[in-house]
Amino acid sequence: MTKSIYPTLRGIRDSHAWKREYERYLPLSRYVFRPLGFLATWLAIRLGLTSETVSWISGFVALIGCLCLMDSREQLLLIGVSLLILFNLLDCVDGSMARAMKTENPYGSFLDSIMAWVDMGLWAIIGIMAYRHPQLLYWPNPFDKGEIVWLITGGITCYFYNLALYIEGAFDRLLREGVNKLLNKPEPEISDGNVTENRTTSLSFIRNTIRRINHNLRVRETYLFLLVLAFFGRAVDLLLIFFLFYYVLHTTLLVFIYCRRGRQLRKSHLQEPL
Repeated sequence: MTKSIYPTLRGIRDSHAWKREYERYLPLSRYVFRPLGFLATWLAIRLGLTSETVSWISGFVALIGCLCLMDSREQLLLIGVSLLILFNLLDCVDGSMARAMKTENPYGSFLDSIMAWVDMGLWAIIGIMAYRHPQLLYWPNPFDKGEIVWLITGGITCYFYNLALYIEGAFDRLLREGVNKLLNKPEPEISDGNVTENRTTSLSFIRNTIRRINHNLRVRETYLFLLVLAFFGRAVDLLLIFFLFYYVLHTTLLVFIYCRRGRQLRKSHLQEPL
């Protein structure tokens, strides 16, 4: 019997095993988009598509979805949201295809990155949608300034989203390697008995919970899920307000934490013998 050149559905899942830990606390990704993505990957491979082709298709789908969201006709809004959900699914498929078929390459990674362009402008697009569709707003006329407030809110939210990414990228390029080496140095353990141990365990639980919530708030699946809820709940403005405050706070904390770690690294370098 001739062995099939195509990976099985199980083989596609197994090729994704290394990312399961990353998605462990991302329920929308792990239980919704990934299982659907595996099925779509199985189908796309048998249709003869390549991962690069799927990346191009995903970018085109995202473009049409964004244009629908910015249109003045309300009947196109649900189509736009649905296309963005499809885009997110296809964004799972291209990577799964490359891993399952062992065709990962720099060009494919480049395409996968640039076709996610919608993330950079999503909040501005939602701001435009809120501006053009006051019927979707919980508070359509804040401070008697009209819907223009939500257009501006979307733009500012978009700015802080990209600023946070820029700060993280600068830290990764310039400081992360040195900070990781510094943090991996063993430190003397000081124990004050069970009270200190219990306090440490409690703080660790709180930190892990905050990290998991933050992790979920940073992924596209959560944006789209909350956008669907805001659309049907006629509360798109509340979604914008929430993420405006979230990204302002997130960006401020990043600057504080990264500068603190940078100063620790500088201090360590100054203390090293010449």
